[in-house]
Amino acid sequence: MKFHANKDMTYRILVWALGLLFFGLSAGLFVPVYNEAGLGASLFISLLFGISGFFIFWLWYRTFYIVTDRDLIIHFGPFKRVIQLTSIKRIEKTYAQLASIALSKERYFLHYNAHDYTIIAPENIEQFVQVINERRSRPVELIQ
Repeated sequence: MKFHANKDMTYRILVWALGLLFFGLSAGLFVPVYNEAGLGASLFISLLFGISGFFIFWLWYRTFYIVTDRDLIIHFGPFKRVIQLTSIKRIEKTYAQLASIALSKERYFLHYNAHDYTIIAPENIEQFVQVINERRSRPVELIQ
């Protein structure tokens, strides 16, 4: 089952502002850099900012979680992490603003294996945990 990432307004504004800024710089710096440094530098700067803007929007639109019969698959832009459902220990609410896959201030530590964790933010955490628990023999503890 697929769960979309929870995206709050703060991250929405930040991502869109950065993405549009990078695309704007990509287009707007082409002529000034061309006049000063030449075609090669102008193309390099424009491509660098354009690819950065594309990458930011790629992360924004391709963040979701898939729960299969055996695994939790986390997609974050071009990145993918697979966690076995049996290795999940607990899910714990946090407001820590660490760099992570979560696109919301309301985020959750997903503890798995012995000492591993990742930070997630599915839209409906209760349904997310329920689907995981349906596929496991022992329920996952959700700490709110």
